[in-house]
Amino acid sequence: MSGFAPSKSVNPFIEDNYRVYGYAIPTPHGIYWPAYIIERIQGVSDAPKKAVELHQVDTQTFATQGLAKMMAVSHGLRRIRTKDRLSC
Repeated sequence: MSGFAPSKSVNPFIEDNYRVYGYAIPTPHGIYWPAYIIERIQGVSDAPKKAVELHQVDTQTFATQGLAKMMAVSHGLRRIRTKDRLSC
C-alpha cells in the first residue's frame, strides 16, 4: 500500500467502543480498493487510540470511491464484531 494516498474518509461509523473510518485507495486503472482505520474511542485511558492501522481490503475493487468506502466500513465493522486482531 505504500505510495498510495487514500481519499478523504467517509463519515466515521461508531460501533461499541470503536470508530471506523472508510477510505478508497485509487489504482492506476481508475478503480478503488477499500481500506479502513479503526480507533478505540472508549474503554482505554489514552483514547482515542488506533486499534488497526490503515488496512487495505484486497478482495474486490470498486468503480466509485463511495462504494469502496462503504465496503471498507463494512469490513471494519466485521473486524470489530469478531474482535479480530484489534490492538486495544
